[in-house]
Amino acid sequence: MSPSTILSRKFVAIAAASLLVAAPSRAKVMPLGIVTHAERAHVDGVEVSVGSTIYDGDRLSTDIGGFLRISSIAFTLQLDPRSSVILRRAATPEAYVRAEVGSGTITFSSGQASNIAVLADDALIRSIGHASTMARISVISQKELRIHAQRGALNFSYHGDNQTVPEGAKYRVLLDPSEREVAAASESDNGRKDAIKLPKFILIAIGFMGGITIPLVIHALESPESP
Repeated sequence: MSPSTILSRKFVAIAAASLLVAAPSRAKVMPLGIVTHAERAHVDGVEVSVGSTIYDGDRLSTDIGGFLRISSIAFTLQLDPRSSVILRRAATPEAYVRAEVGSGTITFSSGQASNIAVLADDALIRSIGHASTMARISVISQKELRIHAQRGALNFSYHGDNQTVPEGAKYRVLLDPSEREVAAASESDNGRKDAIKLPKFILIAIGFMGGITIPLVIHALESPESP
């Protein structure tokens, strides 16, 4: 075999190996969205500008007075001032985008081909079915959220328990509530005080009338007979 033939075969082998390595790499760096508005906003700690591309694993954040909006074909995501979120592509057959909220408030909207979910304080919030959705989610503390289903219904899931958030509803969410919190919430629910086994979470509907917040517990409190 001539030296030129050996060299040619080595080149082909190297090229083939490069293609095998490059294929998953290209998939890994598929963009998740484009920045369409940015004020006092950062990606991985670096100031970001309109037109920047957002990738899997990027951490988005805003300062006081900041604002950030990113858009893709399937969804739009906005960050209010002093907010942070990490975007990841979930390792599932649906390959949906997961926005992991660390602090502050975000608003997301999606079309009928919805492929975005929000993870906040270990709770997962997603649209129901393939309806157009818009929702606003705030992290108040490690055990408290605010959810507003502005358009379309949402599915709220926490540690295996699920609850539907109907369109237009706005809730205060208490995660792993204490006996005192459950008792206070149940008293507002037509005086019910018979909860014994603590629920994993409670949703308290918030309405406004004359400047007064009116709570209403909608998550059923569990009885001793509950599984």
